[in-house]
Amino acid sequence: MSDVLDKGTTRDRPAASAWKRDRRQLYGGYFKRDVPSEDAELTHVGPGTACGEFMRRFWQPVLLSEELNDFAVALRILGEDLVAFRDRGGRVGVLHKHCSHRAASLEFGIIEGQGLRCCYHGWLYGVDGEILDTPGEPSDSPIKDTLSHGAYPVVEKNGLVFAYLGPPDDQPVFPVKDTDDTPDNLIKAFSTFIPANWLQQHENNMDPAHSVFLHTRAAGPQFTPVFGEMPVLEFQETNNGNSMIYIASRRVDDHVWVRTFQTLLPNHSMAPSFWAHDEDEVFFRRVCMDRWSVPHDDESHTVFAWRHFNDRVDPHGAGDPEKVDSIIGQTGDRTYAERQCEPGDWDVWVSQRPIAVHAKENLGTTDGGVAMFRRILRSALRAETSPMTRLGDAAHPLNTYSQDTILRIPRHGSEAEDREMMRLLGRKVVDVLFEGDAYSGDTREAFIHDRLATLKQ
Repeated sequence: MSDVLDKGTTRDRPAASAWKRDRRQLYGGYFKRDVPSEDAELTHVGPGTACGEFMRRFWQPVLLSEELNDFAVALRILGEDLVAFRDRGGRVGVLHKHCSHRAASLEFGIIEGQGLRCCYHGWLYGVDGEILDTPGEPSDSPIKDTLSHGAYPVVEKNGLVFAYLGPPDDQPVFPVKDTDDTPDNLIKAFSTFIPANWLQQHENNMDPAHSVFLHTRAAGPQFTPVFGEMPVLEFQETNNGNSMIYIASRRVDDHVWVRTFQTLLPNHSMAPSFWAHDEDEVFFRRVCMDRWSVPHDDESHTVFAWRHFNDRVDPHGAGDPEKVDSIIGQTGDRTYAERQCEPGDWDVWVSQRPIAVHAKENLGTTDGGVAMFRRILRSALRAETSPMTRLGDAAHPLNTYSQDTILRIPRHGSEAEDREMMRLLGRKVVDVLFEGDAYSGDTREAFIHDRLATLKQ
């Protein structure tokens, strides 16, 4: 070939850099084949990394309560190898996986009344890491008095085991939100393993446009058909940059449906009801599901979740407490053919590469929430904002903003005028939610309900 030199260069062709500058080059795959490195600041979670150290400042769910039985459970959380167990007294421990003596894995330990005994030489560890027994040592051995094993504080709530993996002196109180302990609310815990980086799944919460296409128009409907209506979207920071919401306002016949969805730094989200669009009017319908995206390492994580079942979020009993993760496409347990015929969230998360490469993306107007979440997370990692680690307590639960409101408001003028009206209505709904922060509990709920009922006027 006369146009190819011995060294592999070519004659009479524009330099590669010039071709790369033309983003519209057809059949230009050759110039787009390079894959840059991932955004390590946001995606890497091991000890000593910016994101990993930030996540350790918060209580993280690490397994389901039902997984604790007669044996220890091996875990990998934020790049650390751990074991969890419930001793015969009912206390839960989360310890470093490898025995402090000769590094045997404590997943093979024997659970006893006061702790976990290593199978190798019998060292016994309490749930707090205290070495309770070293049976092979002399009675006057100083080991028990001078050494402890790595352990983390634990709280068990609503079927999930939470652990705090951060500095002991900075341990926050266990967080309580206004939707955690509402009356007549059945909470069911579940988990989903995802072989991909935590961020590409978690930031999906701030991408409401994907519901229009992935869940409704393209492969669905996996959700109710009204999700296929393209919403008027806005995004807003909350809690001094420690959380954010999206506002999605849709036209549904003679009604306007305003949906607000909140995610808290670093990895907690609260989804509004899945059934908030088939009544005449709805005011301040609350959370259907809490989710935490908890990394095992840089390339895998588990979503731990609470599903809420009550008459307010599910008025027609459409949700089945025995099928807590029943939405199609949320797990990878379908056949490859089924996933190709009807792809879901799981397929999208996993197919973005084990760690999504942001430099290969081309964000559009609907990606404002994703861009905002990355920005506020980066600001928190760089200590440009103060981390809100005290997320409410039993006496003063944290007020949250995920909810659905449906108002009877006929179409307003042209389509453009109607969509502008919906944009303004969405802002007014959020203003009412913020005004409600002057109150708490039932008083706040009643205030917001009454104020939302007057908005259509």
